[in-house]
Amino acid sequence: MTQHDFPEELVRHRPALERSARKLCRNPHDAEDLVQATLVRAWKARAQFLPGGNFGGWLYRILCNHHRDILRRRCAIQVPLPDDVPDPAPLDDELSGLLKTPPETALEALRQLPEELRAPLELLVLRGKRYREIAEELDLPINTVGTRIRRARQALQKAFAAATEPPRLGGRR
Repeated sequence: MTQHDFPEELVRHRPALERSARKLCRNPHDAEDLVQATLVRAWKARAQFLPGGNFGGWLYRILCNHHRDILRRRCAIQVPLPDDVPDPAPLDDELSGLLKTPPETALEALRQLPEELRAPLELLVLRGKRYREIAEELDLPINTVGTRIRRARQALQKAFAAATEPPRLGGRR
């Protein structure tokens, strides 16, 4: 293939690129964007293609590499620079109410939890274990660990709300 044949080869291989992109992206709009970006990259790198090589395979490799780059950027953790860190948001009423809960109330609420809810929560909060480690230690499925921790937190929130609720004056009318 010569440099003059390059545009025709791009056109000829475009349908195969589109099929591959639809399989990778599972979204027609993203697939079209991926194909367009692949064709642009191939055009810019056309001098790197060795005559006699597998042109379709070369294009497919560009497509896959670009798709992988897109996925990496989507999953990347953005760490703000010190100048970009916003001022802390004011606490909402619920959170500020929880912070005013006396430690004795919190400990008593924790003691009142059933063992099956208390154990995973303590391992998570007090020992800093991950769900998978908790599941292994308690011999539970990981989904059960998550459910029990959620239920324990909900029970604690109810207990804290009841403890911080002002007493009602008077009787029923």
